[in-house]
Amino acid sequence: MQLVLPRHLRARREKIFGPAPSHRLDGNAKARLWATANAYNSANRQPRQHQGPLTWASLRVLRALLWRFHNADSGGRCFPSYERIAATAKCARSTVALAVRALEEAALLTWVNRLTKIRRREQDLFGHWRSEWRVLRISNGYQFVDPLEREPGRRVWCKSDNPTRPRDLNEEGAPLIAAQVIQETPPWPPPEQTERPAIAPRREHDPAGGTLLSDTERAALIRRLDTKPTKADWRAYERDLAARLV
Repeated sequence: MQLVLPRHLRARREKIFGPAPSHRLDGNAKARLWATANAYNSANRQPRQHQGPLTWASLRVLRALLWRFHNADSGGRCFPSYERIAATAKCARSTVALAVRALEEAALLTWVNRLTKIRRREQDLFGHWRSEWRVLRISNGYQFVDPLEREPGRRVWCKSDNPTRPRDLNEEGAPLIAAQVIQETPPWPPPEQTERPAIAPRREHDPAGGTLLSDTERAALIRRLDTKPTKADWRAYERDLAARLV
């Protein structure tokens, strides 16, 4: 709803003091975000647009945020300045500001304004020295939106959520010695072994070139994306997402 309203009627952006918010992402989540950006371009490309609503510069900014600045402090945070992003993406600072807004309109990321409070000593109109507090904006705290997290009742598991792997500990909680293997039973039932659905060919009349999958095929595809996806699975997910965005 916020993207439909004019900018002056939207809610004010959140401003925080202190560190940026933490949001952990693994390699699969970053690949899903990149595939969603390409699908968004394919579904919303207008005439005389070379790439789509997200230009090459916007995609370079997204790539820099995902694979260069995110989790740089090992805490799942992303808070670079516009100057650092521009130097990495090889573009101007004004281009970074436009790219970040375009990525938010594509529902790929959001951000909060990070503030700090400093104390400065200045002279007043009568020449008397006094100190005053000033609030300065230092950078933005970016948070990415995983496409699978938009589905209601679904939580995406990330490797970084569990720094200590269960297989490294025995039943008493002590570390396992060398060449010691335990068999663990997962708390959820194993997925049913189903045949891989055949990917339907692209429809010629679809301007985005997407292929809409059925509910059964989409569920099987999502299960494969959560385990060991292949390049064909990512292409099928991108075409299905492009067909749904039309």
